[in-house]
Amino acid sequence: MISSNKKGNKRFWSNDKGFSLVELIIVIAIMAILVGVVGTQVIPYMNNSKRAKDLQILSAYVTAGMTAYTTHPEGFSTDEPLVITITAGDDGDDYDCADAPDVAAELKYLIAKDNVSEATSAFASKEFRKTESIVVTLDFENKRITVVAKDDEDNSINDANEVSGIL
Repeated sequence: MISSNKKGNKRFWSNDKGFSLVELIIVIAIMAILVGVVGTQVIPYMNNSKRAKDLQILSAYVTAGMTAYTTHPEGFSTDEPLVITITAGDDGDDYDCADAPDVAAELKYLIAKDNVSEATSAFASKEFRKTESIVVTLDFENKRITVVAKDDEDNSINDANEVSGIL
């Protein structure tokens, strides 16, 4: 297309209003490389974040265990550690502690989860999703409360990061 300017000089009108296909492909390739590099750098941080969230959930069990014990401190011996095991099940009464049923019932009330299946649905990381039981141990001799998530083979999932508190 030929156009003229105000002075009457003729020049060729070029249609340079967009990007060429080659330029677009180069930009897309650069963006794909950047996404690949950044994505591999971000994924470990996301996994660490999910694991930290799961440990925070177990920390809530520590707090609930301390509250349950202080609410019902009578009716059991403090010579031996008190162990409350939360397991998966259908009957809704899955907080097992024959020595102190009041403490187990209070823990269940405070956590507001009927069984470990409901509790594990809140876990975000892959390793904690394998949880089959949560064991809350009140050790009166050492004045500590510990919470351990266990898998189906009774192995501790959170060995590296023990979740505990002081009684």
